[in-house]
Amino acid sequence: MMKARGPFTRRELMKGGLAAVVASWRLPQTLGAMKHQSSALRVVNIMNFIRAEEPREPMDLMKPVREQMASIKAHNLPATWLLQYDALVEGPYVEFLKAEMPADHEAGIWFEMNRKICDDAGIAWRGKPEWEWDYHVPIAYAIGYAPDERRKLADTAMATFKRIFGRDAKTVASWNMDAISAAHFSDHHGIDAFGNCRDQLATDGFTIWGSPIAAYYPSRINAWSPALEKKHQIETPMFRLLGQDPVYYYDNVFKYPDTMEPAWPSGQSEVFADRFLEMVADAPTQAIAYAQLGQENSFGWPVMGNAYLMQMGKLAKLRRGGGIVVETMGETGRRFKHSFASTPTQAQVMLQDPFGKNDPPERTIWYQSKYYRANLHFRGEQFYLRDLHVYSDGFAQPYLTDPVQQHGIEQRMLAVLDGYHWSDDETRAGRNGVRAMGRFVTITPDNKETPLTLQGEPIVEDRGTNLWTRVPLSDGGSLGVVFGEKEVSFTLAGRQQTETPGLRFEWVADRSAFKEAATDRLRYRFRDFDYSVRIANGSALKSPEGVRVVADRIGPLRLLLAQEE
Repeated sequence: MMKARGPFTRRELMKGGLAAVVASWRLPQTLGAMKHQSSALRVVNIMNFIRAEEPREPMDLMKPVREQMASIKAHNLPATWLLQYDALVEGPYVEFLKAEMPADHEAGIWFEMNRKICDDAGIAWRGKPEWEWDYHVPIAYAIGYAPDERRKLADTAMATFKRIFGRDAKTVASWNMDAISAAHFSDHHGIDAFGNCRDQLATDGFTIWGSPIAAYYPSRINAWSPALEKKHQIETPMFRLLGQDPVYYYDNVFKYPDTMEPAWPSGQSEVFADRFLEMVADAPTQAIAYAQLGQENSFGWPVMGNAYLMQMGKLAKLRRGGGIVVETMGETGRRFKHSFASTPTQAQVMLQDPFGKNDPPERTIWYQSKYYRANLHFRGEQFYLRDLHVYSDGFAQPYLTDPVQQHGIEQRMLAVLDGYHWSDDETRAGRNGVRAMGRFVTITPDNKETPLTLQGEPIVEDRGTNLWTRVPLSDGGSLGVVFGEKEVSFTLAGRQQTETPGLRFEWVADRSAFKEAATDRLRYRFRDFDYSVRIANGSALKSPEGVRVVADRIGPLRLLLAQEE
């Protein structure tokens, strides 16, 4: 199934009848072999944010807050509560939180705009005249405002929060946080943690694509990109929200956001909740595994209630077992700043189908450093690189200084391989077509190619800042894939010595950012920005489908991905 094309809001998807629990997903029968380092930080934040206005339909906005608090307190869990400006200055929300929050809870700011914050900041309200809050991108998010206006809005939110709570907020989040607002909050208000939306396609009027998978220090010119050099770094970490399924979201398979949000079928599935939490607690993860659970109040308690209670119970049980840390988002930000001077390496490894599907099962391995992110994906016996994005301190985010004028925007990073956007329409519709991928082959001296297929289970292991993966092959031997902080390498083992590994990048040419192949370099251009990938122990040649990369006879084939100054 394909997600209906947008831009749609999550509420519109809900109204389409897509909130039913998918009860037919079955538990998978086997786990892949995994080894992980015990020193990794494995942390979950419960974060609920509160709106006081929902102009689109009648809604009891207080009941979810009361019920969420009751459930969290029943399990003695820490939590973060973020208030949109309307909830700061109207309604019973502040009084309720002051009366009910235990000492290990925190309140902070949900930084989206409405009439009241604009009025208090001296900025003209641009939304519908009859609405107090307007969800359209140019109105709700800071990128719809000029840089000086963003700073005024940030100062107004913080001053009002301090007047009401008697202290500065330490946690700020938004569905679309920009670099100018984040830098101002960090530099002038000492914020400890930011939250920003996960990758998504045309939901709520905007696409985000290619950003880090979990946690990072953002660049001063791109909130969706980690800083490479200290001088370009915002000194407050950014955490990706919503607890996203690492397997199916990328190909846009489901007609709803496949996250841990309890309003959605994925978040209502006990199978998915178990698999997701097991990944956070047990799978190889490099330095940090991070997830956020919770739900905004404007979905209503009848929609989220059962799944919310289920998830809090599972989280509490996992915490009692010692598998993860549950703490406020502010605490996680402070812990991150104490532990990491720059963005650390991290991974998400799901070696079982997260929904128990077997027709065929899909599994996936994500690796992340401040230099790049990569995804090795498994669909039945097939496996391939599905995603490669690189980061640069010189690449500015869209709408960094020019305010966005329209609803329905794209915010994409620098792709070396984009398995979704560079595929054809047939593939995007769930049919057989041209799928953008990095396909693995062996090559003999007479130039004969043999595609590689999986037999059994891949083995994944943390080794320092490297993530080692061994893929057993159906015709013998194995392919070794090592994700390192600045590069990815590929090695064949247990095969004929005359065979060498090859990598075929395939995509729809006019949808890709690829420009040319030199012997030792692939060159790209996106949004008038040039970037490249160097090749070591191998050579590249442009092909009708994309690019063919062939290893030399000595050493592993290496893709050098760092875009260093």
